[in-house]
Amino acid sequence: MGFISDQYRDSSRLNARFSLHRDFSTSQHSFPHWVFDQFDFKATTAILDIGCGPGYLWVENRERVHHAWEITLADRSFGMLAEARENLQDWDLKVRWINSDAQALPLAECAFDTVVANHMLYHVEDRPGVLGEICRVMKPEGRLYAATNGRENLVEIRELTERFRLNSSIWTHHNAFSIENGEEQLRGSFERVSCVRFDDSLEVTEVEPIMAYIQSGLSSEELVANAKGLQAMQQSIGRQINIEGVLRIRKDTGMFIAEKPLSV
Repeated sequence: MGFISDQYRDSSRLNARFSLHRDFSTSQHSFPHWVFDQFDFKATTAILDIGCGPGYLWVENRERVHHAWEITLADRSFGMLAEARENLQDWDLKVRWINSDAQALPLAECAFDTVVANHMLYHVEDRPGVLGEICRVMKPEGRLYAATNGRENLVEIRELTERFRLNSSIWTHHNAFSIENGEEQLRGSFERVSCVRFDDSLEVTEVEPIMAYIQSGLSSEELVANAKGLQAMQQSIGRQINIEGVLRIRKDTGMFIAEKPLSV
């Protein structure tokens, strides 16, 4: 099983990461709420959410979802899609569910006013191909909302993994489509590309949530191979929190908003 398939076959690993941000964020707004703040949807908007996961974006903004919106949730992981469907099953919404890879969407051309791609474009192998698919299914002057991270995101956690020589694949993907290089990649298919930043950080006062976050990025084999390093790391984090009361972690997150030109 590949790294991405293993990481995202269901929400168990993702939940550990989501929980750290939810419980220790310094922002007054959760990230899903902030994402929704960026949207400019009409009452009859047709929306495609690629890599929707367990539907966090919609669950966290339940009171803000317009019942006239036509929402299509797509994910390559059947497990994630099943959880999203369960999480939204009692809602009176117009929702379609698509179990599909973003590189070959089984959807009609020019069908969507908006495409959402939150923290997923750095995972795809053929980004130009996926961006081409997004353009294909998007109406002229449609908008793409694509959240991603910058190079300073969670740098303290990355430094911990390096200090204790943990061999994890999770960090290798994030630089592929980042705040620093995302605009250049998007301008090949879109125009009027802009980036807005999410002002946030983490102040963590407990050891276990950090360890759960780090362990969520390790395969079963990597957990075994890194057992001693994980134990030493846990002790080090515990000492720091005991002395300082908190572990401060930088976040560097934002969203690209890109418009499809009329000529495409």
